[in-house]
Amino acid sequence: MSLSLKPIGIVERGFPRYDDPERSMYRTRYEFIGIVRIYDEFMEGLTGLEEYSHVILIYWMHDVKERTLRVRLRGYDKEVGIFATRYPPRPNPIGVSVLELVKLDPPRLWLRGLDAWTGTPVIDLKPYDYYDIVKRPRVPREFEEEWFRSYVEKGYGELVPWLGPC
Repeated sequence: MSLSLKPIGIVERGFPRYDDPERSMYRTRYEFIGIVRIYDEFMEGLTGLEEYSHVILIYWMHDVKERTLRVRLRGYDKEVGIFATRYPPRPNPIGVSVLELVKLDPPRLWLRGLDAWTGTPVIDLKPYDYYDIVKRPRVPREFEEEWFRSYVEKGYGELVPWLGPC
């Protein structure tokens, strides 16, 4: 079976790449507000989206060249399968982010926490709603440790109070 996807838009202003000096301005991606432009033929699909506070952005990580099925967790002596992570080198490099909708001025969306790079193709956009909330999900100890470290060190409690365990 083969699949064919058509981008609905593009990341016009993405999170700075690792070698970009602007990246040092941000402790975390949640301080960054990026811009996504939806192509004209799909603009009608934005109607009503302004009533939501957050969106789910689905995009193609087009610059990921490596593919692997196992990775070593950063900061831990533990290897896991790629599907047990959110790391990029996946068989199909699809990115999914829940982002705050700061502003909608069609064809552009201003999104807090955008972690895709400039030029990234956008595959889909969905509203974030009650169907997307899972209370008290089970996660590995390493993930929980990393989350709480980020919560304190990067100020997630202030920057993104909507994220985290409920």
